[in-house]
Amino acid sequence: MKLMGKVVFFAVVVVLVLAGGALAQEKGFLWDGSQWPQLSFDAKVGYVKGVGNLADFETAASKGKAACVSRALAADLKTKTVNQIIEAVDKFYKENPDKLSTSVLEVILVRVAKACPPGMVGVKQ
Repeated sequence: MKLMGKVVFFAVVVVLVLAGGALAQEKGFLWDGSQWPQLSFDAKVGYVKGVGNLADFETAASKGKAACVSRALAADLKTKTVNQIIEAVDKFYKENPDKLSTSVLEVILVRVAKACPPGMVGVKQ
């Protein structure tokens, strides 16, 4: 397994271990504002690093032909610290209690990294 693959695998393992109880009770779901505030800081760090590592991996694996979302996400997340991203997600949910059903991934993509224009995520085509 190449180094990048090991990094992604490790990040996924960390997220799963830190959030084991929540994941064991539910079948596939996207974390949203209902789960995010209940996560420990370490679990949030694992989540953000996992998203960033996945974007880096896809960009590297596609040899420059990565989907624009991964490329934009990887580039933008490199301009922020993990703590800044966590604070931005926390702030979004605190300021928008009516949007707790918005997935954490959407908040990171649209509100933090601005990799997708608002309104595009979740739109069926």
